[in-house]
Amino acid sequence: MAVTVIDEKPDPRMAKKITCRSCGVGLEYFPIDVKKYEGRDYSGGPDGREWIVCPRCGQDVTIRSW
Repeated sequence: MAVTVIDEKPDPRMAKKITCRSCGVGLEYFPIDVKKYEGRDYSGGPDGREWIVCPRCGQDVTIRSW
């Protein structure tokens, strides 16, 4: 069975909000907008972060880091 798209618009309940720390604007984003980096730190432990890019100032807005 294949996956079928029934609605092109994302469900508004999936939207999340965050504030840009560089310019102060409120941002609304969807999970598909999130960029992710996963790697290792110098000791071999997990290292990574999730972020979006602010459309107003162009700075990265970190959502989560580990």
